[in-house]
Amino acid sequence: MTAAGAGIALTPGFVSARLHGARGDRRDAVLAALRLLGLDGLDRLGDRAGVLVALFGTEATRPLAAAASRAITEGRWTALQLASAASGVLGPEQLVHLLTVDVPALDPTPKAAASTMAAHLEQVLAPYPRKRRLDLLLDLWRQVSAHQEQLRRTRRRRATQSKQNRLEELTTRYRAYDDAQLIEQIRRDLGHDPSIAEAARWYPHAWQATMFMRRTMADALAATALARTAVNVGDHGVVQGMNRSTAVLTAAARAMRSEEARDAARRVPGLAGLPARPGCFVRDLAAQLGNPSEPYVRQRLARAAEYAELVLDVVTDRILEYRDQLGEWSVANLRDWRDSVGYLGHRDPAHWAQPPVAVDRPPLMERLESSPGAAPAEEETAGDLLWYAELADTLAQLKGHDQADVEYGPRYPYVDCAPAPDDERQLVPSLRSIPSALAGAAQLVSFGGRPSRQARTWPDLTDRLLAGLGVTERLTTAFRIPEPLLTLDGALLPGAQVRLEFGRNARMLAQWATYMGNCIASLPYVEAAEEGRSALVALRDESGRIVANIELEPHARGWRAGEIRARFNADPDPDLRRQVLAWAAALPSPVPDEPIGPPAREHLPEPRPGGRRRADRTFQEVSGALARLAADALAAQDTSDALHTLRSLYAPRPAAPPATAIATTVATTMATAAGAQAGPGPALDALPHVELVTALRRLSADRVERLCRDELPSVGLAALWRATGVRPLEQALAALPAARRPHTAEPGERPHAPGQRPHAPEPGEPAGSGERPDAAGSEERPDAAGSEERPDSAGPGGRPRLALLLLDTPLPGSLRRLARYDAVAPARSMELVARRIRAAVGRLARAGDPVLAQQVARHADTAVLCSLVVAVTSWPSDPRLPTVPVSEPGRTSMPGFPRSDLDDPSGPWQRALPGAVELGADLDTFWARVAGEGLHVPVAWLGHGGWNALWQRAAR
Repeated sequence: MTAAGAGIALTPGFVSARLHGARGDRRDAVLAALRLLGLDGLDRLGDRAGVLVALFGTEATRPLAAAASRAITEGRWTALQLASAASGVLGPEQLVHLLTVDVPALDPTPKAAASTMAAHLEQVLAPYPRKRRLDLLLDLWRQVSAHQEQLRRTRRRRATQSKQNRLEELTTRYRAYDDAQLIEQIRRDLGHDPSIAEAARWYPHAWQATMFMRRTMADALAATALARTAVNVGDHGVVQGMNRSTAVLTAAARAMRSEEARDAARRVPGLAGLPARPGCFVRDLAAQLGNPSEPYVRQRLARAAEYAELVLDVVTDRILEYRDQLGEWSVANLRDWRDSVGYLGHRDPAHWAQPPVAVDRPPLMERLESSPGAAPAEEETAGDLLWYAELADTLAQLKGHDQADVEYGPRYPYVDCAPAPDDERQLVPSLRSIPSALAGAAQLVSFGGRPSRQARTWPDLTDRLLAGLGVTERLTTAFRIPEPLLTLDGALLPGAQVRLEFGRNARMLAQWATYMGNCIASLPYVEAAEEGRSALVALRDESGRIVANIELEPHARGWRAGEIRARFNADPDPDLRRQVLAWAAALPSPVPDEPIGPPAREHLPEPRPGGRRRADRTFQEVSGALARLAADALAAQDTSDALHTLRSLYAPRPAAPPATAIATTVATTMATAAGAQAGPGPALDALPHVELVTALRRLSADRVERLCRDELPSVGLAALWRATGVRPLEQALAALPAARRPHTAEPGERPHAPGQRPHAPEPGEPAGSGERPDAAGSEERPDAAGSEERPDSAGPGGRPRLALLLLDTPLPGSLRRLARYDAVAPARSMELVARRIRAAVGRLARAGDPVLAQQVARHADTAVLCSLVVAVTSWPSDPRLPTVPVSEPGRTSMPGFPRSDLDDPSGPWQRALPGAVELGADLDTFWARVAGEGLHVPVAWLGHGGWNALWQRAAR
């Protein structure tokens, strides 16, 4: 249909014409027609001068026509399309150069329109001189070509791995082999087959822990060799890839004896037929050096990534399990490995600052600094764990990344083998194709980025655009999406295998536009979404790729799809378009139906002071009082104790003053800052505790979970739970004057504690008296989540509820300024950190983590124990967390001393319900399961004496 608009002579006297409403211009039609007709059919488009003008404008010259003819003959459609699009910003001589320059080939982008690219080029390159424009375009061409080659290399690397993931089976196989080796070691120590009790009491000697860790490190080096060989084979083919891997395969094969290989490769009935240890495959490949068989090599490389992921987890478990007994292993050198292999990747040992395992000595970086001229291999030891990071780097390269994201930790480095770009880098224009790169750069300009005349290369141009743009408020301002549409986010489009994703802010739109090559992130769309005049949707297929963007516009009877566009503004599949239109027409109206009745008496609204927004009024009314109350809460002794515990959980390198001194400084600072205007106080921002809670708030969920798991033995579960129960902002909100509180009970409303059942005992009935008449769970039981206001609810004076400040969700515009103000900001950060730590503890409990189980069994108090037991009881059965009932179904009185009852409003169980919700509990499911099955406790938490002993220890 695009080509039809080129004016093609279909028959004598009949010429095709542009269809009404078609997108693009005649240059798009001519380019599409040339692909079909070729140079021989050029006369069917009219005289050549007219075709040349359609492609390059009125300034086209004969040399340009000759260069275009050669490009058509040679099929260089990407160059022709780019030259046509750039005709508005380049002169004829520069276009000839663009058509004839020797640059790498590009994968074509047939659906991209030259007219769209022309608009983007004008927007991005107009501020530059003409010569610089050509230089930037040619550099963009080279950058895109290099990126496309990198993508092809990534596909080849991933093709070396099996499409069927068997990591879980391989893990089971490895753990069974490891358990067998452990039992054999116990048998040798005792001289007979151990009983369960003897095996439970056995603890390895230091030399045995060293032996286990050496075997684990040998597995890590073998997994590194296997993954490195897979990378080389993907890059260079089987023969050259094996030749390049000779040194690493030979060195890793030497670390495993023949009898170990036979034992690890021995088949076990009921388990996967794969070898338990990667060294078995490494030995097989080392035997193939010199004359490799391609099927044989690829079969043994197909599980390289899975072995690497498995060994990374096993290494961390070993370090945590034997960390006090690994001193001898930690100081062992790696000279044999380094002499054979060297240092893999780009990780410089001179910059490796991970603290060594189990020994009190400086990191490798500091030791090399104190010994100038010393070879890194002479100073490096096993406990430095640089080999661990190299395994993660090799796995990341096998997945298509340059290297892993590594952060130094107190016990071992935290690695991410598939690192996602940070929020800022996600806005960098994609280099998958020239149209995508131009569209992304144009989006940055539309957001306020200003092209710098100092830019000499395309990456320099985009970096300067990002630097000039910064993280503006517009990028993070939440869109106004009606509640009925939000419930559809992530749902399947009816009748199609695509999922709906609603745009929530301009940053999401920019990421969409970078891939789609369209203008959905331009200001008109952003402003309409911010004001609620439209809703923007991406349709993602089963692989996660965006197949279309939709603009939904509200009207009195519902919604309509104003625009539906595929990539590069192409028309979507006709069937998909019909399904979208039908779905949009069936959406409920955003305008509520007015009830029929007598017209209300007209009255004039109260005059509003000019120039004052609602958000500003909220800030002016609340900020001063709330900041003072938050500062008082931060200065309290319990907050100081909580900060001390959090600092033990995550201690930054610089020494910090004691928490008591911090709290005193906060109180002094805030006493002088009362009544200050908007904006964070500089003295407050400089305080170390602000840096602490800010650093904790910035951590990812995985990092928080790892910190909790690693530091629970030193911090203590009960202490951590008490620390996360200190909520300065919640205290400040509760202390606000009644007129400013986020919630006021209506007359006749009976408030109840969050998560508490609204049941009162009958007269004469003691609280918690045995079996309840509503044990079947028929009575409505609101949970803690039900006590929090909905985001769209309004408080006194129509202002959004201040309780939203306590939630770990994006804030409405009226509260953002308040959340960043003075002492409110650190108080809210402490609130969010506490919630995230408790959620991490909940995830550890659900996964059956042994470190957490040990802490619960030995060191839990009633506060944390009750919350954890409520959460576990509400969760569905999981093989990782086997549980046993400790109470009879339908009874609320609990066994054990001291006595307790689930329904006692002043008892520990009712007080624990809000904490259980923060752990991830569903209180409705909890009450139903108590009624049907009784209270459940994980088996791993119960030691000798069972529940009664555990409860008595917790209640001391």
